[in-house]
Amino acid sequence: MCQSNKIRPIFIAGSERSGTTLLRLMLHAHPRIAIPPQTKYLRKLYKRRLLFGNLQKEKNREKLAEWFFDHFDKSTKLNDLEIDQDSVRKGILESKSLGAALAVPWICYAQEHGKERWGDKRPFYIHHMEKLRQLYPDAQIIHLIRDPRDVIASLKKMPWWNNSLNYSAFNWKLAIRHGINARMNTKLDEYLELRYEDLLAEPERELQRVCQFLSETYDPAMLQFQGIAQRAVPDYKMGWHSATREPLNASSVGRWEKDFSTEEISIVEWATGEEMVQLGYTLSKVQEPDFQARNSYEKEARTFKTRQRRLEMTDSIFSFFYRWETDYRMG
Repeated sequence: MCQSNKIRPIFIAGSERSGTTLLRLMLHAHPRIAIPPQTKYLRKLYKRRLLFGNLQKEKNREKLAEWFFDHFDKSTKLNDLEIDQDSVRKGILESKSLGAALAVPWICYAQEHGKERWGDKRPFYIHHMEKLRQLYPDAQIIHLIRDPRDVIASLKKMPWWNNSLNYSAFNWKLAIRHGINARMNTKLDEYLELRYEDLLAEPERELQRVCQFLSETYDPAMLQFQGIAQRAVPDYKMGWHSATREPLNASSVGRWEKDFSTEEISIVEWATGEEMVQLGYTLSKVQEPDFQARNSYEKEARTFKTRQRRLEMTDSIFSFFYRWETDYRMG
């Protein structure tokens, strides 16, 4: 039965292309921890929570279980987990909170791999920390941070990323600000920041720090993650995760110097420079962007903020009608 064993869940968050898949594999290589391939069901179901209502009621749990059963496909990536659908269904029927129900596939995945601790990896969690902690109050969250210039240079090459340079810079900046807010409003054993560059330069030291945060014993197997990448990373993702099957190296650090134009460096550093300096990244000596470039960035940032406010307002309305607050929490 895929039900909670009262062990604290682990969540990996950060901007896209910040190394979250690498860290996920390193943790998955630990003998007690299982972090599955990235799925897309949590946000879909959270937005639809009003459709299922109070999960203390059996008929509502049956409705939710039916949704899961009908969505083991590419739209949710649940099929990437290679877990037994009947076990997921049974686990959801026994779950009496939204958090517990949403965790069932992750717990099934951990049990499938003979692991005690479970968790998940989604970059966008960094933008929804409050909601994540509402679902899992005892969660431990690891925020992986990477130089925004390398993040955006990498994103530009991704077939699934169709956003502008301005949007990408603001998205990174917002992730860092959300991380700072989490750092200020959580306990030391609830939130950890980790730099991608440090993880590559001193992997054993940084993984020991991660294990100390998680109250787990460091295991050297965490550095041998390449052996599990073959099964743990779906083949169709290898186009952008091929490095997970290779030895660790720092060749991806500073790649922006070759891939970025002077104008691109200028706007990214102007937009994110304050946060970069706070995090220990060195700015180049390029000139500030001209008025037209700055104005273009500010315009896109305002559009982004407006869209976010609308989404937050819609979610607040949903939460007003979703009165079963205890039904969120896993416990």
